[in-house]
Amino acid sequence: MLEGLNVWRVLKGAGVKYVKFIIVDLFGRPKVEIMPIDAARDAFVDGIAYDGSSIPAYTTVNKSDLVAAVDPHAVYVETWNGGKSALVFTNTLDGDKPHPMDPRNALKQTLEYVKSRGYDVKLGAEVEFFLVKGNPPSLVDNGAYFEGYPLKDSMPVIEEIVDHLYLSGIGHSKTHHEVAPSQYEVNIPAGDPVQVADQVLVFKILAKSVAQKYGLTATFMPKPFWGMNGSGMHVHVSFWRDGVNLFSSYKEPTPELKAAVAGVLENALSDSVFVAPTVNSYKRLVPHHEAPTRIVWGIGNRSAMVRIPYYGMKINRFEYRHPDPSANPYLGFAAIILAALEGVEKKLEPPRPVQDVAYELEGVKETPRHLGEAVKLASEGAVTRALPQPLVKAYLSLKEREWADYLNSVGEGWEKSWNKITSWEYERYLDVA
Repeated sequence: MLEGLNVWRVLKGAGVKYVKFIIVDLFGRPKVEIMPIDAARDAFVDGIAYDGSSIPAYTTVNKSDLVAAVDPHAVYVETWNGGKSALVFTNTLDGDKPHPMDPRNALKQTLEYVKSRGYDVKLGAEVEFFLVKGNPPSLVDNGAYFEGYPLKDSMPVIEEIVDHLYLSGIGHSKTHHEVAPSQYEVNIPAGDPVQVADQVLVFKILAKSVAQKYGLTATFMPKPFWGMNGSGMHVHVSFWRDGVNLFSSYKEPTPELKAAVAGVLENALSDSVFVAPTVNSYKRLVPHHEAPTRIVWGIGNRSAMVRIPYYGMKINRFEYRHPDPSANPYLGFAAIILAALEGVEKKLEPPRPVQDVAYELEGVKETPRHLGEAVKLASEGAVTRALPQPLVKAYLSLKEREWADYLNSVGEGWEKSWNKITSWEYERYLDVA
């Protein structure tokens, strides 16, 4: 309580006028309660009272009075709006316990379990996105990978976004133009997975806000344009014990790293709905365009689902290339960590690493064809059983409904629509993914 009050005092003293308390829904989207700074004082002590039944699948109308406790360690000033408001993350309570429907709680509980097994986890994320105009969208630039000039319509936007990544407290980040026209990547520095998940949401909020000032849209829709690269959210993971990185080595991966990779590959099919959660996600997961389709791993191989970064033959983490930025980062990160932990605990052995271009491989498992298939596969996974069951049941139900809505709306089935981006997808994902 005292800690929250101290945070409030700092914000008030810094000239913050409004506090935006964030409750994360099952899709990983921020729901916001806005309060003037003076009115927010008590909320920092007592929490936010809200109607949980108005957030999809959180609770029923007869049990709708919920309270979200403020996390005083998750506060970000909106420097991109002149510093007049601050984002403050919360955790919803069920009495005096974590509410099972809050995905932020699910990730925190996952990390507590991992810690009870003797491990700490560090995680970072490379988030790709497009800057576009209109809906349906059009490209803003014709740049290619590492393009620097001339990008007169997009570079001022990117520079301002990167400025505010630092000023808001996320930290220094490198950025570059990605392979597709109008596509960029920003790195969220490695750290505590809950903090990184929070920062993914903050980054998306600030990127959309800055782009809007320039008359553009920053979209995290996985595949806004057919025939070119989609956007991924590559997740970098390391396991630590007593301050030592168990994945750190030279030339050859450690046994712990190989076991973690084996766990991730073993659970890739059943985890797909958590890391690639939209209809549009499966239009990204097609051969080529640097999106993984074969469930294999490789050392320095960007066509593999799991890549071991190998700069100067130094190894310290694995990179999971399956996720995309439409994912709920709390659920996605929890699924990845639990899969890796299963591999480490069981000392699983992965298959041999792949050196060839993975898209050309035959006889290996592939990603689900579409969201409907991913939902079905999720129920078979060990990781699914390890997550809070009320949350999983509600989440999969929402995803089943999303898949059915797509099929009803396009009216021609997946076989005839998998290779084009429909107006249903633009309306559903372009602005809010």
